[in-house]
Amino acid sequence: GGNMKFEKLFEAKEHKLIDKNGNEIKITPDMAISVKWSEVEAAEEEYNEAFLAKLRDSLKTFESEEKYVFIEPVYDKNANPGQFTATMKHTSRRIKDCLSVIGFAIPNEIAEDKVVVDDFIEKISEKHPHYVYFSKINCGENIILY
Repeated sequence: GGNMKFEKLFEAKEHKLIDKNGNEIKITPDMAISVKWSEVEAAEEEYNEAFLAKLRDSLKTFESEEKYVFIEPVYDKNANPGQFTATMKHTSRRIKDCLSVIGFAIPNEIAEDKVVVDDFIEKISEKHPHYVYFSKINCGENIILY
């Protein structure tokens, strides 16, 4: 219950991850937590809550270790991007109390489509205004390249 507001600890600046003291944080491979679309959503709008509960537990472990991570969705289904965004929004709701999560990556499969990227960021940011966004493809000025 209630509205949890997390302090924004990080921001994107010139495609880099910057902490609140203005220092650049180096992005290491272990910061990217891979989450397969197909594992979260088996059939359309059927979400694997057991998987999401396990994901939340592991993210809570990072929190106790004071590690910061981001969710790296794996676009492994042949379905429309709107469904992908809905699945990741559902994922974000299930892990919303995890301080360790600082944002989401935008998969290459949608990174070239500005409309889809903007929609993805808008929908996830709705409840998580403190999140920052990562990508391997430059798909916007507030995107952190990794």
